[in-house]
Amino acid sequence: MPNNLDAMLPAKKFIFLQVLLLISLLTVVCGLVFLLSRLFLLVTVFEIEAALQYEDLWQAFLVALRFDIAVVFRVYLLVVLPAIIVLAIPGNQVGLSRFIWTFANGLGYFLITMVVVLSVANIGYIKFFGRPFDSFVFYGLNYGADKALGSIAGLGDFYPALGAMALVGILSWLACRRGISLISRAVSRLHLRRWQFWLIVVSSLLIYLSLGRGSVTTFPLSQKHLLVSSDTRINYLVPNSLVALYYGYREYRSSKNLKPASEQEGRELYTKFYGKSPAAAAIFPQFFTRTPRSELLEKAPPNVVLHLVESMGQGLLLNRFSEGVDLAGALRQHLEQGLYFKHFLPAHNDTQKSVLGLLVNTEYRDVSYSRHQYTAIEASAAQIYKQAGYETIFIYAGFEGIKNRGSYFKRQGFDTFIGANELKRLFPEMAETVWGGEDQYVYDTAIQMLQDWAPGDAPLFIVTLSVTNHPPYTVPEQANTASPKLPPGLQGRLGDLPAVSLQTYRYTNDQLGRFMSQIKHSAPGEQTIVAITGDHAIRGMRYTKEQALHQISVPLYLYLPQRYQAGLPSPDLAQVASHKDLMPTLYALSLSAALYPDLGRNILARTTGPPGHNFAYHSDFIIADGYAYNSIDSATASRWKVDGLDLVSPLQAEFNTERLPASQYAKVLDWLTRYQLVGLEDAGRKQSR
Repeated sequence: MPNNLDAMLPAKKFIFLQVLLLISLLTVVCGLVFLLSRLFLLVTVFEIEAALQYEDLWQAFLVALRFDIAVVFRVYLLVVLPAIIVLAIPGNQVGLSRFIWTFANGLGYFLITMVVVLSVANIGYIKFFGRPFDSFVFYGLNYGADKALGSIAGLGDFYPALGAMALVGILSWLACRRGISLISRAVSRLHLRRWQFWLIVVSSLLIYLSLGRGSVTTFPLSQKHLLVSSDTRINYLVPNSLVALYYGYREYRSSKNLKPASEQEGRELYTKFYGKSPAAAAIFPQFFTRTPRSELLEKAPPNVVLHLVESMGQGLLLNRFSEGVDLAGALRQHLEQGLYFKHFLPAHNDTQKSVLGLLVNTEYRDVSYSRHQYTAIEASAAQIYKQAGYETIFIYAGFEGIKNRGSYFKRQGFDTFIGANELKRLFPEMAETVWGGEDQYVYDTAIQMLQDWAPGDAPLFIVTLSVTNHPPYTVPEQANTASPKLPPGLQGRLGDLPAVSLQTYRYTNDQLGRFMSQIKHSAPGEQTIVAITGDHAIRGMRYTKEQALHQISVPLYLYLPQRYQAGLPSPDLAQVASHKDLMPTLYALSLSAALYPDLGRNILARTTGPPGHNFAYHSDFIIADGYAYNSIDSATASRWKVDGLDLVSPLQAEFNTERLPASQYAKVLDWLTRYQLVGLEDAGRKQSR
C-alpha cells in the first residue's frame, strides 16, 4: 500500500487526464477530416499531378497540420482551464467534474459537426470562387439567409455534397463515441502516484501550450503563415475551413466602412487642392495628368528599380547625428556621386501605409486584406507601368502573407511577386527570421533579373521592400558588419534601441551599395533608373523638439544613366520633398505621355507645378513655403520656420491649416480611394463603375 506522501489521488481528479485524451482523440478525427478535404481538392480542383511537382506542397501540408492541431487546442481552452481549476478546489467536486466532462463531450460533437460541415462547404466555395472562405462569406449573408441558401442549393453538386457531409459526419460521430467510451474505461483503471500525476499535468500543459500556439518561436501561428508558396493553389490548401472562416471574419470586421464618393465633394476638393475650378466634365479623370511626350522614352524606355528600405532613417547618414560612425557603408560612394536628397519625408511612420501610399495612392491601410482587396485601383503604380508595356515585379524580403501583400499587389498590377518563401526556394542557404528572409537575396534577385534583360525585351519595373533592419534586428551570418564603437552622443540617441540595430542598418546599406556598383558596371545599367528611399525612419531614436523632422526623415537617392539626364536642369538637392513626389518624378523620367494621378510633383523639373503640389507631406507634418505645420487634421496648428529640416523658430499664433492646399491632400486620397473601391453616389443614386 502507498504511504501518505504517495497516496493515490481521488479518481475525480483524473478529469484533467480525461480531457487531455479527449482532445487528442478530437485532434486525430478533425485532422483526418481536414486531410481528406485537402486530398479531395488536390484530386478534383488543383490537378494533383501538377501539384505533386511542387516541393512547397509538402511544406503546405506540414504548416496545415500545425493549423489543424492549433484549432482544436485553442477551442478546448474552454475545457482545459476549468479542468485545471478543479484540481485546486478542495473536496471531491464530483458534480463539477461530471459537468466538465459532459461539456467536453458536447463540445467535441459540436466541433466535429462544424469541421465536417464547413470543410465540405469550403470545398464548394473554392470550386465556385477559386479561393477558400474569406470576408465575402459574411458580406454575402447581408443578402439574407433565404437568398444565400437558395443560391447554394442551385449549385449542381449541392445534393452530392449533402450526402458526403452526412456520411463523413456519421462516421466521425461514431469514431468519437467509441473513443470517448474507451477513454472513460482507460482512465478509470489508472493508478498513479501523486508525483506521477503532477509530472503528467505539468509536462502535458507545456506541450499543450506549444501546440496551441503552433510555434515555439517569438510569434504564434498566424495569418502570415498561410502563404508558403508562390503558387496560389498550394497556399489555398494550408488553411482548414475553420481557419479560413476565422480570418475571413477578421477581414470582414477590419474592413473600413467606406462611404460612396460624392461628385460635389470631389469638385470641392479639386478646387481647394489645385487652386482652380474643375471643368464641367466628370471629376475623377481630372485628378489625372500626363507626362510629357518623349521620343527617347518611346524608343528606349528605361528599366526602373525602386528600393523601399525598412527603417532607412536619414539622420544616421549625417555626421551630425552619427557622430562620425560610418553607417552608410558601401552605399556612401554612391550617395556622394548621385542625386542625393537629404530633406525628404516619408508619408507615414508605418510600412503598410507608406507602401500603399507610394504604390497605390491610398491611406486605407486595411485595403490589402479587406473585402476591397480584389478591386484593382487605377492609381496603382504597377498598373501605370503595365499600361506603358512594362513587366512589373515586386521582390519582398518578408513573408508573402504579411498584410496579404503577396496576393494584393499582384491584383494591383504586379506580374510577379517574390517573397521570403520563394527566395528560400531560390536560395536554400538563406536564413529566415520571424519576418522573412535576408535583404541580400532581394537585391541578388533584382540584379539577376536586370542582367538577364536584353534590349528589345519589355522594360522592367522592379520594386523591392527589405526587412532585415526591423526588430528584433537579426544580423545575417555572412554580414561583414562588426558592432561599431559608439560615441556617447550616439549611444544616448539610441535610447532603448539595441546597438545591433546599427549593424542591420549598415548591413542593408552595404547590400544597396553592392547592388549599385554592379548596376553601374553592367550593360543594363546604361538603361536602368534606380531610386532608393526608406519606408519610414528608425522608430525609437531620440531627437530634440527642434529635430522632429530629422526624426521622421528618410533619404532619397536617384541614379540616372547619362542618356536620361539630357535636358534636365541642375536639381535642387536642398529642396524639401516627400513620398508623394517620388512616383511623379519616376513617371516623368521613364514614361512618355503616360496617364498618372496628379498628386505630386517632378522634383527634377524646372517648374514646381500647380499650387497643390508645392509642399512636403507626412501624416504628422506638412511643410510649405518655408514653414512646418503639425496637427494637420485640426482647425489650428502650431507653425515653425524651417531651415532645411531644422525647426528654427516657433510662431506662437495658431494657424488655420484649412487655408493650405496641403491640408486637402489626405482628403483627396480618401475621396479617390472611396471612388475607386465603392463608387460614386449623388443624391442617393449610386453609380457602379
